[in-house]
Amino acid sequence: MGTVIQAEGLTHRYGRHVALRDVDLEVPEGALYALLGPNGAGKTTLLKILLGLLRPTAGRVTLLGKDLKRLTLRDRASIGYVAEDQRLPGWMTLSRLLAYLAPLYPTWDHGLASELQRRFHLPPGRKIRAMSRGERMKAAMMAALAPRPRLLIMDEPFTGMDALVKDELVRGLLELSGDEGWSVLLCSHDIGELEALADWVGFLDAGRLILSEPMEVLRGRFKRVEVMMNGGPFVALEELPPDWLSVDRAGKRATFLIPDHGTDSGQDEVHRRFPGAARVEVRGASLREVFVGLAREGLGRDSVEEETS
Repeated sequence: MGTVIQAEGLTHRYGRHVALRDVDLEVPEGALYALLGPNGAGKTTLLKILLGLLRPTAGRVTLLGKDLKRLTLRDRASIGYVAEDQRLPGWMTLSRLLAYLAPLYPTWDHGLASELQRRFHLPPGRKIRAMSRGERMKAAMMAALAPRPRLLIMDEPFTGMDALVKDELVRGLLELSGDEGWSVLLCSHDIGELEALADWVGFLDAGRLILSEPMEVLRGRFKRVEVMMNGGPFVALEELPPDWLSVDRAGKRATFLIPDHGTDSGQDEVHRRFPGAARVEVRGASLREVFVGLAREGLGRDSVEEETS
């Protein structure tokens, strides 16, 4: 499998602030890749560099098999972009917008545009400024998909949408990307939607890419544990192994994530450390639980770095 995005040693500074730190990223061809990270992790900076809107301080980027600096207009026309704050000309109707865009893209598919308009229930004669936010995002996605892009980059496309509109966009994106074999890089805080959409996931924290792997591999790396004590002493949570994440205690109940090494050793360790437990439940961790655990670990590490710097 080839790669549609490859970044090597990518670093970007805003003055003294380092937004990206030596990022190596590969997005496989045909993947729906979810990029996660807390606010300020560097996600938007990374996307802007990939789109050519920012120049990195160091490192190099290859898109669609070409150095970013050598992309032609035709190459760029095969990259779609949809963003939360994307602006469309409010005075245009949808039909006029599509008529304006079509000649700019050699691969524009009028049949696909019509199918998307029908699927998204968009009125062709309504001016864009009269559309709801959900309708404007559908129009933006429609304009990005009609040229049949080889690569689609999306930055927080689901923010503030109601559940029905979000479901329409997710189903449309899933079906089309699967049918067409498009590659998608999607950045969103809506982790529930990403878990249903993505087959690859990357986690960016404090400008560093700390993991990048198939979704099924990530799901298999952690187990969620819930321990219910039956009286007796409760082990001090600060004494638990450092690779146990998201450790929380509420009364007699403790919850946390443990690494899954494919053996019973982790669960045996839980029973050893909680000998008086009335109940121990272990299950696979969700993407949200893994995200929270990794984010908390990053926040703790950052605070230690600040204290020691």
